[in-house]
Amino acid sequence: MPYRLVEAVVPKRKKEEIEKLFQSEGVLDFWREESYEDKLIYKILVKTEFSQKLIDKLQRRFSKDERFRIVVLDVSATVPLAEEKEEKKKKTIGKLRVSREELYTQITSSAALNYIYISMVVLSTIIAAFGLMTNNTAVIIGAMVIAPLLGPNVAIAFATVLGDLELEKKAFKTFLTGSIIAYVLGTIFGIIFSPSPEIEEINRRIYVSFADIVIAIATGIAGVLAFTTGASLSLVGVMVAISLLPPLVNSGLLLGGGHFIYSLGSFLLFLSNFASLNLAGVLTFTFQGVKPKSWWEAKKAKEYRKKSIIMWSFLLLLLVVAIYTQHKFLDNP
Repeated sequence: MPYRLVEAVVPKRKKEEIEKLFQSEGVLDFWREESYEDKLIYKILVKTEFSQKLIDKLQRRFSKDERFRIVVLDVSATVPLAEEKEEKKKKTIGKLRVSREELYTQITSSAALNYIYISMVVLSTIIAAFGLMTNNTAVIIGAMVIAPLLGPNVAIAFATVLGDLELEKKAFKTFLTGSIIAYVLGTIFGIIFSPSPEIEEINRRIYVSFADIVIAIATGIAGVLAFTTGASLSLVGVMVAISLLPPLVNSGLLLGGGHFIYSLGSFLLFLSNFASLNLAGVLTFTFQGVKPKSWWEAKKAKEYRKKSIIMWSFLLLLLVVAIYTQHKFLDNP
């Protein structure tokens, strides 16, 4: 739904000042409620792509007041249907994006390292491993629906764009922990069951192609767009899981089964997808206009973002060379 309900708590003496802000572009309607202790509660219906602009204005005007607070809610439906003013309909279509604060809350919570995340990683790894070993595509898709690596992967790109080193460290720690758990479990299953690299679902994840990199970049863009527009993440979760979880588990299975060269091929696929997803994520967040609130933070984040793009691009280039070398080695044993 392209609307957000922004609830703002302000002191009564600011009544006239705040209502002037509601003449901003994108504000469709607002309501005022009386509250105790000389406070007013305003509920503002705003188009999603303008919610960030409104929140920034409210913060600049009222953030120093101890009574001030903002709550942002997703709007499932409005009756009657919300309509823009006629002159606004003539404007060009902008970038549809939820507010920075809404993004931050959603992404940081999805990148939290807790028992739920670890449980999801373990369960998805078990399902993926048996799906690969039994050559069952439907079971592999079932593992991908859980998609535990999606949250921290998107959080790394998001933190890079904001220049938030603490969030980036937290997200990378969560992603690394999940990846290690998946790889170790995959290796254990490989030792126990010794799967053959000739199994179709296992074999197709041994040889990395340049098409895989293109697919990873496309899924990275899709994943970030889903977060920034507030869209459903289920399908995107499956797409990102295709690029990360199965190759990682596949590498562990082959390593445990003693197929070291093939295991390296799957691991290269995982690494190239990881680099592609993050490069795509950083570029897409930038295109969507995600940036810090203050100008000095934005300046620092811009430099950090440039370095990150160079780093991911260089890493991807190294992996392309490694993929080319792997193909030469496997084609000419």
